[in-house]
Amino acid sequence: MNILVIDDHPNLVSITAMALRALGCRTFTACTTVAATQLLEQEEIDGIFLDVNLGAESGMDFLSQLMVRTIRPPVIMFTAQAKDEVAGEALRRGALGCLIKPFNLQDLSEQMNRLEEHRRDRSAG
Repeated sequence: MNILVIDDHPNLVSITAMALRALGCRTFTACTTVAATQLLEQEEIDGIFLDVNLGAESGMDFLSQLMVRTIRPPVIMFTAQAKDEVAGEALRRGALGCLIKPFNLQDLSEQMNRLEEHRRDRSAG
């Protein structure tokens, strides 16, 4: 699967991308919504890991923008905030799930399983 990781912390983007590659994904990374939008226009992206807080930008606002696109890859939000504070809002805006920082390879693997299941359901329907 082609996965886009969007976070304003370059180290976290690199580590997350490396972990996703270990799970068999092809990864793309972006530190801003502008860079993410460019990648979405150039590459076929199967899923997105999107940080809630992108510095001066809002990951939630970008999630809302992603949900009105013609092609909408499923999005897993990630955050350092308490899950209950973020998960409900993320799901209302169209996210498939929410991942709490710090997370580990097992957490990423579970979210990848969720993305793959969602992909199978969409192709079967």
